[in-house]
Amino acid sequence: MRVLKRWGRTEPRVSLVCAVYGVERYLPRFFASLDAQDLPHERLQVVLVLDGACDNSPAICREWAKQTDIAVQVVEVGNGGQGRARNIGIREARGEWIGFPDPDDVLEPGFLKALLGSRTRGAGMLIGRTIIQQDGRDKPHPLDFRFEHGVLEVDVKRQPVAVQLSVHECLVWADLARRCAFPEDRGAPTFEDACFVGQVRRLNSRAVLVPQAVYHYEKRSTGDSAVQSAWAKPGRYLEQMTTRYLPYLEAAGGAEWAQQAVLYDLGWYFMNVDKGAMPTEPEGIGAEHVRLMRGLVAQLDPRLVVTCPWGHLSASARARILLMQGWEEVAVVKDGKVVELYTAAAPAEATSTTPANYGTQSVGFVTVGADAEETYSGGHVPRVPVWPRRPRLVVP
Repeated sequence: MRVLKRWGRTEPRVSLVCAVYGVERYLPRFFASLDAQDLPHERLQVVLVLDGACDNSPAICREWAKQTDIAVQVVEVGNGGQGRARNIGIREARGEWIGFPDPDDVLEPGFLKALLGSRTRGAGMLIGRTIIQQDGRDKPHPLDFRFEHGVLEVDVKRQPVAVQLSVHECLVWADLARRCAFPEDRGAPTFEDACFVGQVRRLNSRAVLVPQAVYHYEKRSTGDSAVQSAWAKPGRYLEQMTTRYLPYLEAAGGAEWAQQAVLYDLGWYFMNVDKGAMPTEPEGIGAEHVRLMRGLVAQLDPRLVVTCPWGHLSASARARILLMQGWEEVAVVKDGKVVELYTAAAPAEATSTTPANYGTQSVGFVTVGADAEETYSGGHVPRVPVWPRRPRLVVP
């Protein structure tokens, strides 16, 4: 490991740890956004962990480190993945707060100052607002509802829908960050940020939401970012079940905030699998993924499956999750009427029944229309609304 240091004269308030690999085209604007920060630069440290080299990123980083008035530490290591690079960076960070911006994104000039200015005594995390940039247009993040009430301190134990899955827009109190670690295995392509956040939240459940701290997340038109390309990787459907979601839930003791985070993520699974995004290799991946999914959803509270407020987790997806949990019958209702009936076995008397598949695997059967209402047995059967309630936070 090679370390190049340029210390500032004062101890930093904030250390930004950045894992750098294959982002040469994005680095100039990222560095420009750091140079433009309103926070006094003598109170800022940047730790650039060069996670191997596949382009000109290392040279660009070293040149910027020479030119900027920010204290920069350049750490050069062999390629070991983002998780390992960030863990190395945490050990080099000297600030009171540690952040993890991605070097293909952009921070608004007031990002750091707004976060620090909104901190409250005892809060372990400060969370900025992510704006997604794609094809030259801005759009809000799906979790943007959290910022409707302005600056707000939340305790995730009391408000479990205050889901936080990423770290790029956050500052974490350094004493907490140093007690946590990013996963370093590379089989699962995503959810490593959420695992780190989960560790932080187990130690300190309080966070401050700061809408004025704006972070611009680049959703690449080429679709080649780590998150975007993950759906084509077998690890998204195999290792991620066992090395990310299950340990995340187990470490949280099955807390509702952790279950809400997993359910939020499962919404994207069902959307993408239903669209045929799951790869066909290795052989048997579809059946193995369903087996692993059954094991995962067995850890979830059926009540939360029905009531969670995630609009992208469709009624059909919720019904199939409940079938995977072992329910014999699940009703999908609209305006009080059963419009679809999901069953473990095909009802003999219904004529409008088809297999209920997840990917290429059948998890039961679905009956629609008048047959669904007539076949519905009532009573104990879970009733899933077609449209879930809208997510919201409660203002104290």
